[in-house]
Amino acid sequence: MEELEQPALEDSGSNEKYGKFKNAESLIKAYNSLEAEFTKKSQRLSQLESEKLSKETEANKRAEIDKRVDDFVAKYDIAMPFSSALKESLASDESLNLGEEAVKLIAKDYKRAEDYVCDDEFLNKYIYSNKEIKDKIVKDYLSKISQDSPIKLESTGNILLSTPKVPTTIQEAGRLAKTIIKQK
Repeated sequence: MEELEQPALEDSGSNEKYGKFKNAESLIKAYNSLEAEFTKKSQRLSQLESEKLSKETEANKRAEIDKRVDDFVAKYDIAMPFSSALKESLASDESLNLGEEAVKLIAKDYKRAEDYVCDDEFLNKYIYSNKEIKDKIVKDYLSKISQDSPIKLESTGNILLSTPKVPTTIQEAGRLAKTIIKQK
């Protein structure tokens, strides 16, 4: 701002009043000082308004990106674990195709079933700790053992060491029955 030009002041002893100021010169200095402070405050206010507008614009941009990604994830729920990465990618380049970007992110982390079988962390977290899976494995194992185990004859307590021969004719069944009865 322009400083007021100081008029040639004459101390003519006139009865001019300058309020709390002694003379016109001190009044002009005070006015110029106030004007400089006002300019600084105005510039700071302008800067703050600009920053606020910038933050609002950024917040609106972020809200728009969040909505686009959330709508996409709602439509394609397989992309849910990648929503944060999609939002970051979209923030850096708004023209990205979300579908293509999602496929890239999914492909980067994709594992085949064969990969999971060798992954001890996955097996411990999702397979070995799952009660239903454990119960099924034990049940299948016990079922297989009972099919492969030798037959125990209840009355004698003897265990057959080989799988019994299953009779194919009535005559064979009769002979087998006679053998079992004689053993008792």
